[in-house]
Amino acid sequence: MANKRIFYAVQQAGISKCGENSFTSIHGLQSIGINTTFNLEQVFEIGQISIYENIENIPDIQITLEKVLDGYPPIYLLATKGASSATLSGRSNIKATVGLSIYSDVQESASGTPLAQCTMSGVYVSDINYNFNVQGYSTESVTLVGNNKVWNNAFTPSNFNNTDEPLAIAGSGGVNRREDVLFGSAGCILPVDIPGISSSGTNELENTGDMYKAHIQGIRVQCNLGREQLFELGRKGPYHRYVNFPVEVSTEIEVLSTDGDKVTALEDASNLTDREIIIKTREGLKLNLGKKNKLSSVTYGGANAGQQGGNATVTYTYTTFNDLKVTHPQDPTTSLRE
Repeated sequence: MANKRIFYAVQQAGISKCGENSFTSIHGLQSIGINTTFNLEQVFEIGQISIYENIENIPDIQITLEKVLDGYPPIYLLATKGASSATLSGRSNIKATVGLSIYSDVQESASGTPLAQCTMSGVYVSDINYNFNVQGYSTESVTLVGNNKVWNNAFTPSNFNNTDEPLAIAGSGGVNRREDVLFGSAGCILPVDIPGISSSGTNELENTGDMYKAHIQGIRVQCNLGREQLFELGRKGPYHRYVNFPVEVSTEIEVLSTDGDKVTALEDASNLTDREIIIKTREGLKLNLGKKNKLSSVTYGGANAGQQGGNATVTYTYTTFNDLKVTHPQDPTTSLRE
């Protein structure tokens, strides 16, 4: 019987290293989107108004994936299996294959024989985002780019049978939420510009023990790798898509303000100092952005007049370049685990 629709329970996505046919399922996946663009180049000629030829160039495939942080390997690490190091440069040249399986819409889980499969091979990570919010759960969003997409039944997916759950709920906190961002002496290292952060970069509890000194509302880490294609005569497709270093890495930290942003800006002074940023979660993710993050902007606002009032917040945005080391205890490249 033909499907009437496709919904979340009858889709399954996995990632393998390019050239391999063993896919690792993405656990905690929230969304998948595939965009295909056929690049056309027009040629006209003197003597007629009609097009001479509409040349088909190589297609561009873009895959956007988002998952919750749940103890299972992050998408970025699945897509860079076999990397030489956990840094941006160490993971930059790894190609992956993304597989999508679609099942009957009368099933309760993605199991058995798929009705259809899509294989996207030779894809590279091009965009990485991590979001840690007071409301909702912590997420990872990754975009991959490539030039090949085939609809066929070419691989054997794993079965989901309605018993899947976050990895090691007791130890990793399950799907991580606000309480699973780690603070204190063994937790995150944040810039000392933020009121409440200690001189060593930690966010410690008040003496009463019922709140932290800095009331962090959200942390967002973003990195666009800006992939460029390399071509050569005799070949239609690119032989490589390289990261166009230097690459900017930005970190936004939103804080519930109690006494303003506390940032001084003077036209005739040196206002900024390099800061260290490390983000840690209970499920095992660690983002190390190095020690050369500088404050690029600070925004104060939110305590507006109105029926419901509002609370003042400050957003501190820091930028660095080429420093984003991502580690996880479930990294498929076992030598890179921390």
